[in-house]
Amino acid sequence: MPIDADLKETTRKAAWLLTQHPWRIWFWADSLGLEGLLDASHITGDPQYAAYVHGLLKAWIPRMRYRGEFDYTAAGVALLRAYENTRDESLLDAARKHAAYLTGFRKLQNGAYLRYEDVTLELPPALPLEHPEYAQWIEAARRVSEGGPCVCVADIHLNGPFFAKLFAVTGEDRFRQLALDNLLPVIELLFDERTHLFHHFWQEETETPNGVAWGRGNGLALLGMLYTLSHLPEEETACQRIRDVLRRQSEALASLQDASGDWHTVIDDPDSYLETSIAAFVVEGWSFAVRRGWLAEDYRPKIEKAYNAMLSHVEPDGKLSGVSYETFPSMRREHYRKMPRNAVVPWGQGPLITAIRSHRQLSKHDGA
Repeated sequence: MPIDADLKETTRKAAWLLTQHPWRIWFWADSLGLEGLLDASHITGDPQYAAYVHGLLKAWIPRMRYRGEFDYTAAGVALLRAYENTRDESLLDAARKHAAYLTGFRKLQNGAYLRYEDVTLELPPALPLEHPEYAQWIEAARRVSEGGPCVCVADIHLNGPFFAKLFAVTGEDRFRQLALDNLLPVIELLFDERTHLFHHFWQEETETPNGVAWGRGNGLALLGMLYTLSHLPEEETACQRIRDVLRRQSEALASLQDASGDWHTVIDDPDSYLETSIAAFVVEGWSFAVRRGWLAEDYRPKIEKAYNAMLSHVEPDGKLSGVSYETFPSMRREHYRKMPRNAVVPWGQGPLITAIRSHRQLSKHDGA
């Protein structure tokens, strides 16, 4: 394991790459990147990364009334963490407004909020012009199809933790209930009781999930459940259901970890490639869960294997190599198998940093 000085340097480099990212404000994994930058300040002791997040969020506040296509993916947890760091009341006010916005979406019969109303299946990733696969993915864009309204696994990470943290910050019980209302119905739609893994999405038109256990999506679900639980009362009845799903998903993930320490981009498909961001999600989540006593101590060897695999993929400039580009919904496993890799993106750099912090916190918990 690298010494602390090396970890700090890796974090600095990884965070610098994040500050160069062309943020879309908002897109699916912007939240992961901003949370990573906040953790970078904790790891390095350098406040510039947290200040960067504060400035970005402050610049967004005047634009909140002009809603964009993916504004429901705004970095709500980062917004509240920045408020805790600065006590800037405008950030808390923005969090309340974002909560009101999120509660305005229509709900399915089972209570799940439906925010992705017009899914296009198999949209191509936003590759740079110089990428060798750019032309073939532009051609593939001609074959996209409409998927209609969908519930996606990313909702678990985006909404449950935000409302739960808003409950913790304000003490207002309505936010505790909203955390559960945003989490439990999505788990019901996407958690596969047979495989104990999460599907990528569920279609309203067919009332079925897509049948693909996308790796990064399972990482999002893992973290979403954990960070919702972390802000809710332990005695909350519904939390037992979440902890049960967490335990069963973790058992499935542990059984499917590759000898290298990584996971396949389709978790239960050994013919799909090993994708490097998944290990970062799992290291962060399992380290936190073991520390809180929600997973057993015997997960530690699996954590170490994943942690070492993750660090082995970090390039000298701080880039986590081997991360797949944005992966839009598909009904076909082949779509996920062919997704290009080696992106420098918030869903790679951010989890790398948060995993380093979570792993170090587990070590400190042991007195190391």
